[in-house]
Amino acid sequence: MRRTPWILLTLMLLLGVVPGAASAAEEWAIEGAGDITSINASEDGARLAVGTHGSKAVVFDKDGQALYEKPAKNVITDVALLDDGTLLAASDDRHLYAYDSAGGVRWDADMKRQVKSVSASNDGSVVAVVVQRSNELLFVNGQTGETTGSAAIGTVMKTVRVSGNGEWIVAAAADQFLHLVGKDGQVLRKFGAGGQIASIAVTDDGDTAVGTNANQVELFDAEGRKTASYGTRDSVSAVAFSNDGKLLGGADLSGNFYIFDRNGKKLWEEKEGQAGRAVEFAPDGKTLYAGTDDGRILKLDVGSVVKGAENEARMKTLLWTVAAAVIVAAIALLLFYMKKRNKLGIFREIWRAKWIYLGLAPSFLLIFVFLYYPAFSGLFHSLYKWQPGGTTTFIGLDNFKRMIHDPYVTKGFGNLLILIVTGLIKTLIPPLIVAELIYHLRSKKLQYGFRTAFTASMVIPAVAGLLIWQNFYDPNMGLFNNFLQLIGLGSWAHGWLGDPKTALWALIFIGFPFVGILQLLVFYAGLLAIPGELTESAKMDGANLWRIVRSIHLPMLSGQFKFLIILGLIGIIQDFNGIMIVTGGGPMDSTYVPALQMYYAATKFSDLGYASALGVSMFAVILAITIINMKFIKSADD
Repeated sequence: MRRTPWILLTLMLLLGVVPGAASAAEEWAIEGAGDITSINASEDGARLAVGTHGSKAVVFDKDGQALYEKPAKNVITDVALLDDGTLLAASDDRHLYAYDSAGGVRWDADMKRQVKSVSASNDGSVVAVVVQRSNELLFVNGQTGETTGSAAIGTVMKTVRVSGNGEWIVAAAADQFLHLVGKDGQVLRKFGAGGQIASIAVTDDGDTAVGTNANQVELFDAEGRKTASYGTRDSVSAVAFSNDGKLLGGADLSGNFYIFDRNGKKLWEEKEGQAGRAVEFAPDGKTLYAGTDDGRILKLDVGSVVKGAENEARMKTLLWTVAAAVIVAAIALLLFYMKKRNKLGIFREIWRAKWIYLGLAPSFLLIFVFLYYPAFSGLFHSLYKWQPGGTTTFIGLDNFKRMIHDPYVTKGFGNLLILIVTGLIKTLIPPLIVAELIYHLRSKKLQYGFRTAFTASMVIPAVAGLLIWQNFYDPNMGLFNNFLQLIGLGSWAHGWLGDPKTALWALIFIGFPFVGILQLLVFYAGLLAIPGELTESAKMDGANLWRIVRSIHLPMLSGQFKFLIILGLIGIIQDFNGIMIVTGGGPMDSTYVPALQMYYAATKFSDLGYASALGVSMFAVILAITIINMKFIKSADD
């Protein structure tokens, strides 16, 4: 039985998201290339064409040997390789070039404007071109370079992509819209992306991938419906599909390269250089060519990533199948056990009360979704380096080790210890004293009046109370400093919240005289529940008020003490609202607490794995203190 938790944890980890690893098998560099602007692989994988900011178009074989290099008079903005070995190169020198398989010039077309993008079907039957500040998508004859037609897009375009089979043409405009164009030049469909478009790719099935400056890669089907979205760490600079369309590669401006599957899952991520500029899959889908901003072309072996994804999918299927079989077997055994002991009648009772269970179902569902699921998710992700939209990597207990060396956390635990001690004093003693005073009033009307007067303060919003106290501490116009000046102690005036030596104690003093309404009512209700005969008997034996309180009231209120201690500890350890509103954890780190660090890690730094670990640690502390409290504080019913 002791192995069961470890088995469950192993199953959880196997069902988690653990990106695979890729290795850079080779690295090529083009002298004087600058940024790699574009990469395109031939359908058979024998050749790779590279366009550069250094006005060069270079064709390599599959082993990285340069077959030929062709200069232009300005930046090579895009390249495309055809089945017959023809290279199409677009340039800012206003020319579109075509070279044969040996590097000889086939034709040179003057497009009159800077050529920003070129794309072609594998056989060259469809060649689409985007030129600078043009509202028309141009079609060019791949054999002669002559412009054969155009498609009226109606807005300035940035880039175009043609599917390998030539059936799908997608043009991206500067206004964040994509236009699906037929081979006859008719615009078939228009759909929008979630940000400025930097790169597009299209499959033979008409699915379109779009990289935007909103740190997103978006996937659309042939009808223009958004089917998936992938988060990246920076603006996306390039996207590319594998030949079978099952994998999607990407690059961003921080130098990160990615591989996603079609279900929205990130399979792999790696950082290379300062900025990623281009990506392209080899035909077998096991190699990813990546271009950087320093003229390098990386040949990344991603076969292990693909194989790992396939193995993980099979493992998940197997695990879910086994889990389902175990659940079915457990239910069958339970029913068999109940039948042998004639316990099946309980189902008739449940059926009779079916409407009651149906009424309870929404509450149970909401509790599970909004309470239990986030709690288990936090426990699970505390073992991961987790950034939503980024990579999710299993790191074991590293988040917890990091807490030990985090100065904000260690300082926060010291402050938290002070807050726990002072908080429990404030939670228990003042409300108990007030409850005793009200209880011993002879007039029932006065008891009711004082109860009402204290509970009326509950209508004051907590945030309003904090802001009022913040103004009390104001160094220039605050009540405390003005009062000190009034009584001749102006030298004691102080910036209470601005001094690291006094800020924490100033926070602790907020709420004076610390009569918590809930605590007051709990103690007062406990006093009312004490049998009057006990008090009368004690008085007849000569017991004074202090002896009655010490020997009767305090022991009989042990259940209330237990309840309020647990509630107070949970509130003190989890609460950071007051600190965030009044000081924000400052000055320096003098008022920091672990809960505040958890909040900042989750919201400011998007480091949700570390935030989850902090939350789990606080849960463990609360659980341990609660168990100790339940063990050693005996109530009247124990």
